[in-house]
Amino acid sequence: MSKNLYIFDCFGVVVSDVSTLWMNKHFDSAQQQYVRREIFRKVDCGKMSFDASFDLLAKMCGEEKQKIKEEWDDCLYPLHETLAVLSELRKAGHTVVLLSNAATEYIDRIFTQYELFGYFDKLFVSSRYGVAKPDREFYRICVEDFSEKFDKIFFTDDNPANLQNLQEFGITPVLFTTAEKLRADLQIR
Repeated sequence: MSKNLYIFDCFGVVVSDVSTLWMNKHFDSAQQQYVRREIFRKVDCGKMSFDASFDLLAKMCGEEKQKIKEEWDDCLYPLHETLAVLSELRKAGHTVVLLSNAATEYIDRIFTQYELFGYFDKLFVSSRYGVAKPDREFYRICVEDFSEKFDKIFFTDDNPANLQNLQEFGITPVLFTTAEKLRADLQIR
């Protein structure tokens, strides 16, 4: 039997893309690009706390920080069809890990709230490592963490920019659009 490593992004694959859902309600595309570059990237790389990012968002949109946090939470939900795929992969004996651009404290809160820890063998959260996708160093950290050899390595993400230049690590990129397409792409019956 083959033993594969399946790497999954979090937001937009395992749970809703909460930041995009929230920002679409509050900012135009230029503001969203600014927020991703100047705020979220710093959070993702551990240079700004998740809580401090809400202070900046509150200033930008003129709302109370607590209201923004509540709206943010309203945009968050697990993608159950993807979770079913993760369960099947683990039951088949494969290794399933998370590789996410996020603040560690936020991932911990989400995973506790929705009981997601059991779906993964290991979590790689960018703020813990000080580097985020699509930086090649983050992929290297993930793949080299495992001493065992895998027959195949797959990385599933909903952002095409995060799926570039993975061949040097032996990673097959999989663009996520739906869980049904994911099943077909990973050849899960």
